[in-house]
Amino acid sequence: MTPADGRRVRAYAAEGAVWARLAALLPGADDADEVRGCWEIGEQEAGLEVLVGRLLEQELAVGDTARAELAVMAEQWGVWDRLGTGIVACLPGPAGPARLRVHEDGAGPPVPARSVLEDPAPGGLVLVPWVSCAGCGLVLARAHVYEEWEELSYLAEAYVVHAPGASRPPRVFARSEADDAAWSALAALREGCGCG
Repeated sequence: MTPADGRRVRAYAAEGAVWARLAALLPGADDADEVRGCWEIGEQEAGLEVLVGRLLEQELAVGDTARAELAVMAEQWGVWDRLGTGIVACLPGPAGPARLRVHEDGAGPPVPARSVLEDPAPGGLVLVPWVSCAGCGLVLARAHVYEEWEELSYLAEAYVVHAPGASRPPRVFARSEADDAAWSALAALREGCGCG
């Protein structure tokens, strides 16, 4: 096994552990088993549809960490565009105001990447705010190409963790360099946030 293959195996196992934790948000054993079963047979997209649908139908509370993980999971499996609104709409967890906030697409205008990134960014690259810390303002944005037909690209090119107006340099996680770029960016957001 090559080092790259080993990294993919570890990333998939870590994602599987998050999947099991998210499935456990459902109180019914049958519902949770259905979601876990979707992972086991490689139907992650269907499992996410079931999970988000049940969370909304049963009006179950979702804490901010689980909501952020659910957003990344949906992005990872290519269903954020269909499930993002539902993920944002899930009831907040009982622990009080959320520290991490997941933003629905269109909640704020995209920001030209050149205004955040120090390295020259392609002219059509824009940052879409996605997950942020309510306390310190650190933002995880999806970097999309603004297509010639005046729409954002379907898949993000990269994920950028930055602090608007701050002196700390942004961190960029390119999809082309790692299969788990979105997960790495979420981890960087958590690590870089001084709010605990």
